[in-house]
Amino acid sequence: EVADAESTWIDDGIAELMARRDVVFQRRMRPKQGVTYERFAQAVDEFVMGQLGLSGISNSVLGRLVLAARCKVTSDAKAAADEIMSVANPEAALEEIARQLLTPFAKEGVLSQAEEAQ
Repeated sequence: EVADAESTWIDDGIAELMARRDVVFQRRMRPKQGVTYERFAQAVDEFVMGQLGLSGISNSVLGRLVLAARCKVTSDAKAAADEIMSVANPEAALEEIARQLLTPFAKEGVLSQAEEAQ
């Protein structure tokens, strides 16, 4: 049951991060903790920078990503983002990055929810 609660907390947290929201909480008498959207973006950035050297990624991909975003051409931006990630399922890769960040906080997160429910 505890494992289920932690798994649910992580899944909910992944959805929050993917929606560009922080997953932070505070237990009684303790500092805030969790994963901010900024930290998630940083982890995605680190992942992408590691992918850049791989073959098959165009030298113009970052430029195309910036230009597509600036021109609000979302389909081109998504295509460039998918190319830069260079994985079979970019959405799953992003969710996995979020999962890795959230997992260390799951136990405390569930306890925090229980405290709030009291």
